Formats: sequence, structure tokens, C-alpha cells
Amino acid sequence: MPEFIRAAQIRLACPDLEASLRFYTDKLGFSVELVMPADAPSLAVVSAHGLTLRLEAAAHPAATAADLRLLCDMKSLPAGLAHELTAPEGTRVVLVEAAAPPVELPEARQEFVLAHLGDKDAGAWGMGRAGMEYRDLIPGRLGGRFVASQIRIRNGGPVGDWVHYHRIRFQMIYCLKGWVRLVYEDQGEPFILNEGD
Repeated sequence: MPEFIRAAQIRLACPDLEASLRFYTDKLGFSVELVMPADAPSLAVVSAHGLTLRLEAAAHPAATAADLRLLCDMKSLPAGLAHELTAPEGTRVVLVEAAAPPVELPEARQEFVLAHLGDKDAGAWGMGRAGMEYRDLIPGRLGGRFVASQIRIRNGGPVGDWVHYHRIRFQMIYCLKGWVRLVYEDQGEPFILNEGD
């Protein structure tokens, strides 16, 4: 393999991302490496059997073609090598940066936001990651700089969640009611967050 290629992914456009994710994990034993964003998943990366798939939500049937993504050290690409190639049989090959881009903070746009649970205009509940319901508490996201969500789980019991991460500089979790067991990768054993924590 050329030294500039770090990893490979096959990108699959999925009209129903949740159904595709369940299929690859439950039926074929793929492990989830990434799901994002949490409040309205549109991307999942899964791997197993020496293969990595990048599942992307796609509403339009014409967007369902697959392509091969090669994660590269873009600074080491040979001079003149195109970032998009087409294989002889028609497969689209896309060269992308392997390293995650740095977190870019947009210019802050200050505003006062007060969201009451009973307000009709305070944000509708929508289905998010792992069957949990999300309500956006800062609809304008202060220029895209902050995300705040209220999350609820309708039925008690285990929630089939996936490993994911947030490309943000700050995150806070507060348990309003009930309790939840959380685990952070490489941060110790699972722990319980109780009401008021």
C-alpha cells in the first residue's frame, strides 16, 4: 500500500440509516466506531471482518451509489495525484484527510434563550441516537458554537447505544429525573448518574 494511505472505507448511502446500522451490527456482527451527530444521526462508521463501512443518511435514491474512501496523509500525496479517481469498472475513489480536522469555533452570536418544556415554540421532540428523544434547547446554536439538548428515554431498561463522540470544546450532562448508567471509552468503568447529578 502506498505510504500516504492510512485506512480505507466503503461509503454506502442509506435511505434508512437506523435500519442499515441495525442490519450491520445485529445480523453481521459489525462494531460501531462512530455515530454522529447524536441528536439527529446522519453518519455511522462500522467495522468487522477487516472491512470498514461509512454509512451515510441519503434521502434521495440517486445518491445510493457506493464509493471507496481512502483516508490519507494528504500532505504526502504524490504531486499531481487527483483527489477523486475512477476505477476501470466505474468505482469512484475519493482521497480524504485521515486526521480529524481541528474543531473550528464559529464567531459567537450572543442571545438569550429560555426554553420551557410546555412551550409550543420551544422546540419539538425528535428521534435521535439509539431511540432516545431529543429536544434542541438552543435552536440557533449561538452561531453554531453550542449545542444543548434535552434527552428523554420513554421506556426504562437498557438502551442499545453506540460509541460516538462530539467534536466540541465543552460538554455537560445533568440528570433531571431517574438515573442512567454511562461509560466513557478509556475513562474507567461504567458509572451511574443519579437525579441531580
